[in-house]
Amino acid sequence: MHTPQIVSLKNERIKAASSLKTGKGRRESGLLLLEGHKLIAEALAAGLTLREVFYSEEDALALSGAGRELATSVSLEVLQRLCDTESPQGVVATAVQPELRLDALKQGGRYLLLENLQNAGNVGNILRSAEAFGVDGVLFCSAAVDLMSPKVLRGSMGSALRMPTAFYRDVGEAVRAIRKAGLPLWASVLREDAVLLTDFRGGSGVMAVGNEGAGLTQELIAESDALVFIPMKGKTESLSAPTAAAVLMWELWGRSPD
Repeated sequence: MHTPQIVSLKNERIKAASSLKTGKGRRESGLLLLEGHKLIAEALAAGLTLREVFYSEEDALALSGAGRELATSVSLEVLQRLCDTESPQGVVATAVQPELRLDALKQGGRYLLLENLQNAGNVGNILRSAEAFGVDGVLFCSAAVDLMSPKVLRGSMGSALRMPTAFYRDVGEAVRAIRKAGLPLWASVLREDAVLLTDFRGGSGVMAVGNEGAGLTQELIAESDALVFIPMKGKTESLSAPTAAAVLMWELWGRSPD
């Protein structure tokens, strides 16, 4: 049976899907919004269940791999209302949020800990690098972004749909989980008593990175087993969090053949 094209912004299905651009909408529904054929294809490959698909371009729908039985044609104006970006990619979908939470850290694991990182684009970028370098999971301490937000999903290029994560209310809770797994905790800092990254021998453990403005808290630094710094030339005082995290993960774990 042919489904009529949706052209009204007041359509209840469109309003429900549009609400997924907000954290409140995602929490209440347990769903997320996927924008563009690539992200939808990544979600399908990761085993996510699609609920609805809205498209304005047949080619975009075909590239997404989404079944036509879930698809509804919409006007460009309606698709723009659903999208978080200024230039819609022709198709969006709603999907059930994945269960990726780590119940416990594993002995011999390799983890990145992000303390107070709240920039969605940066977090998405870091998740993408973490998956690329074979990290076992990304841990979030204190303030954290919603990993199912459109900006994180886009920045991670789908890695947020696959990367195991854990959230801790504060430094104390994070440290207890790390110690329970028998893992060392390392802090990335700019201090004279820190070890040069290229001289540091890591192995399994947890590397902590803070936000660009304040860096890591003194509480977390005090709990760390080793302090590590990235060598830099010129007058640059610090690296962005995604760049620092990528350099750290590559030097610690990315070079490993496994």
